[in-house]
Amino acid sequence: MRILIAGASGFIGSHLVRALLEAGHEVCACVRRPDHAQQHWPEISFIEADFATDHAMSDWTPRLQNVDVVINTVGIIRQNRHQTFDALHTRAPIALFQACESAGVKRVIQISALGADETAFSHYHTSKRAADRYLRDLSLDWAVVMPSIVYGAGAKSMALFKVMAALPWIPLIDKGDQEIQPIYIEDLTKAVLQLINSPAPLRADIEMVGPAAISMKSLYMALHQWLGKGRASFISLPYRAALYGAHMGGVLGQTPVTEEAVQMLRNGNTADVEPFISRFGFRPKSMAQVLAGTPAQQADRWHASLFFLAPLLRFTIAFVWLFTGIVSAFIFPVEQSYAMLAKVGFEGIWQPVMLYGAAATDMLLGIATLLSFRLRLIVAIQIGIVLLYSIIITIWLPEHWFHPFGSMSKNLPLIVATLIMLVLERRR
Repeated sequence: MRILIAGASGFIGSHLVRALLEAGHEVCACVRRPDHAQQHWPEISFIEADFATDHAMSDWTPRLQNVDVVINTVGIIRQNRHQTFDALHTRAPIALFQACESAGVKRVIQISALGADETAFSHYHTSKRAADRYLRDLSLDWAVVMPSIVYGAGAKSMALFKVMAALPWIPLIDKGDQEIQPIYIEDLTKAVLQLINSPAPLRADIEMVGPAAISMKSLYMALHQWLGKGRASFISLPYRAALYGAHMGGVLGQTPVTEEAVQMLRNGNTADVEPFISRFGFRPKSMAQVLAGTPAQQADRWHASLFFLAPLLRFTIAFVWLFTGIVSAFIFPVEQSYAMLAKVGFEGIWQPVMLYGAAATDMLLGIATLLSFRLRLIVAIQIGIVLLYSIIITIWLPEHWFHPFGSMSKNLPLIVATLIMLVLERRR
């Protein structure tokens, strides 16, 4: 069959692509950046599509020629000004489903979320629920897959739990007794393959969960041990404090932890696994089984340990540039600055131009770093300026190399730290 996957470059989508290819299906992948995705799967066809903007049926109808099954895996946990829940979870999927009905697509599988039902309260869940409801009313065959937290290689949600589990003191909401029932990505893909191949009509909501619920405290203990961290230590945070921490973390660090995520976590995320077992004929793996079969690698430990240090590194580098600019312009004696510029060869009007121009540049670079604006370009400019300053000082003011506080020698680790910052920020 020819199967179109929306969100093929995402976590669930990419795993489904591999499983479908192995099963012999023809895959057509809808992604925002086909040029990037093509490098990984040269054997499949790609279609450029953007759920943030493609909200009309006419956007999707041309993409569905000769397509038998459509799987929508697009989802976000955090909104920004370019990607919103309403756009990605509701408006674009509805337009896609309309086009599927018009084009005669045989089956649509919507990857929704456990909790996107009548009890939903979060914007994340209600936006998913709106698209699910629309799909249920169409004449085509459909399945609304409602998984709990999905984990496996590349899962952002479980990666965040690993990060939390690596902390010296692991924060819990209240007592950490909130329960989730995560499902392994291989079990989810195995089940979706059965839905694709089912000869009988589906038209069903299907909850997909792991074999048993696990409390957040128990989850953190298991992951802490898996990372080789020894005995876990916990700190209990009142619910309101956790909400505030999630808010500040989102503002400052752009972490996946949001106030809505904390609210959803407090309510738990569980379901009965027996209907899943009855429908698909196998019992999903427990997290203990998966962790035992996939020992933590050095990369896992590095990611867990560096996750929160990445924004901290960016903030400190931004501080260095901002502080340097402010001190140069407003605090350090102007006469001494002019004296140093005179030794380099700048006289008269060029002295204030160079002094305040350099200070303004430093402050602008600090602000850009703080905001992660065009970070690759900013890093190149920063390193270029540091190297230029170092060359000028080496030629005309060599005595600064021998300052007891290492004012010049510290430029070397600053360059390395700036490059590390760029690498870490690009991986987030």
